[in-house]
Amino acid sequence: MKTALVIEDNPVAAGIYQSLLKAQGFTVEVASDGEAGMQMVKRMRPDVVLLDLILPKVDGADVLRQIRAMPETATMPVIIVSNAYSQSRIDELWAAGATLVLTKASSTPKELVKAVESIVAG
Repeated sequence: MKTALVIEDNPVAAGIYQSLLKAQGFTVEVASDGEAGMQMVKRMRPDVVLLDLILPKVDGADVLRQIRAMPETATMPVIIVSNAYSQSRIDELWAAGATLVLTKASSTPKELVKAVESIVAG
């Protein structure tokens, strides 16, 4: 079964992503801060991570860098889903190894799910 980890501190957004991904056959776990998210990445090794940037405890960009720094998770797909964007921030995320960068305000939840399925399918 496909697994997804949603690292998102907004419970409404996390719930929407979780429901939509479960409807597509994913097993979904949610972490509400970057520190818990990183622990879950190490423990569950999901097929894909949906990662917000503005998070309590550990910033999303730092979580991305930590994921990329570990050999066992270096190639794990990480989709950034946030509204905290400037062009320099987007460039930083691509340089840090983001698989995809989506803006919450301009991407529908269904578009996000379609992107997740495409990335997980290869």
